[in-house]
Amino acid sequence: MASSGTVTVRGRKGGDRARGGRKTSGLRRAAGWAVRLVGLFVVVLLVVGLGLGVRQPEPHAPSYSPTEQAQLDAEAGFTALAADARSAAALDPVAADVLVAIAEDLEVQADAVALPRSPVPPTRDPEGSGPILPSQGRSSTPGPVVTADGRAVLAGLRESALRSLRDAAQAEPGPGRVLAAAGANQWRNAVLLSVLLDADPGLPPADAVPATDLAAGTGIFSGLPGGPDAPSSPPSGHSDPPAATPPTGAPGADPGPSEAPSGGAGTVDPDVDCTDTPLGPDADREALREAKAAEERAAYGYDVAAALLPEPGDALARSGVHRAAADAAAERLALLCAPSDPAPAGHALSTAFRTDPAGAVRELEQDHAVFYVDLLATVGPDARAWAVTSYNAAVQRSLDAGTPLTALPGLEGAADPADGAAPGSTAPSGGVPAAGRPADGPSSGPSEPGDG
Repeated sequence: MASSGTVTVRGRKGGDRARGGRKTSGLRRAAGWAVRLVGLFVVVLLVVGLGLGVRQPEPHAPSYSPTEQAQLDAEAGFTALAADARSAAALDPVAADVLVAIAEDLEVQADAVALPRSPVPPTRDPEGSGPILPSQGRSSTPGPVVTADGRAVLAGLRESALRSLRDAAQAEPGPGRVLAAAGANQWRNAVLLSVLLDADPGLPPADAVPATDLAAGTGIFSGLPGGPDAPSSPPSGHSDPPAATPPTGAPGADPGPSEAPSGGAGTVDPDVDCTDTPLGPDADREALREAKAAEERAAYGYDVAAALLPEPGDALARSGVHRAAADAAAERLALLCAPSDPAPAGHALSTAFRTDPAGAVRELEQDHAVFYVDLLATVGPDARAWAVTSYNAAVQRSLDAGTPLTALPGLEGAADPADGAAPGSTAPSGGVPAAGRPADGPSSGPSEPGDG
């Protein structure tokens, strides 16, 4: 039998072994946790490293349709040209009033053609005083300050007018009307500024601009920035415009050609063989018929006015312009294999042109400008160039007759695109805001009969 001492020794050894086992188990658990922590740390490092190495996807650049891009380009161009006009006004007190008025028109046009603003919030300046626009990639290093003068503004107006008319012929109907109106205003402002500066605006009479040139980008429309034959770098705005025939509306200029002016066949194939089926959209043929009737009525009115005026020459010249426009519409109808009615022997005219021939004629030409700007919303692409050149010519004739020049001529009295009535009994009078300034054209020039 073991003694009590022996039992005590064995008990102590067993306790020591138990304590040693517990220590070993604790060390193993600690080592396991350490391994897990190291593994977790490695995983975190890998995730962070991958996160730093993978670039965040950049937001996609906005995609714009051709019409939207034309609007963006026009807004930027109008805004820059307005700033140039104000800069030139500060340097030229003689031309300051005209240049400031030009700048105001351009600012209105920039607002009218602008796209809805982006929802992206603008950044703020360090002082937090207000939002500032993004730099658009421009260098933060200030460059040399370029001060525009009157002739640079004139060259810019010419280019902007032609580009706006070109874009109007290619854009969707709604923005196209605004672009056409801006182009017609800039055309006239270029004429007015050229007279003040005794310079050539580089613009022919609006009645003499072929629709085929606008449709094909030839003639005065060739080489414009953004066009099919545009040069690799845009022409400098400080270059002198090319020489051209004195434009309609300049002092001493003729009212316009009495032979076949613009209009033309546009993009219609002149060698087409007609069958019993007319060509082109119904809306194009209807617009041409309405235009032919409106131009014939205007020509008749001028013939009557010539018999009533002491100096009939200008009225007869205007009659020839309208008759040529009617012939151009009839020619285009023929190329669409669509018949056109012969001109009637006479038209009912308002009694107002006997008491106030100048006022009646002004209303007639205002109605023509409204009529053609409304046609832009109804005709198809093949007839758009014809409608744009006809509208610009109508605006310039309206201004010649004494209509005040506004930023968007013709749009103030334009009907809803679905209405589009020809100038006549129910056409709007082409209302002009009171703020409109005189067109500085021959307001006391050719007196035409109004229409009732």
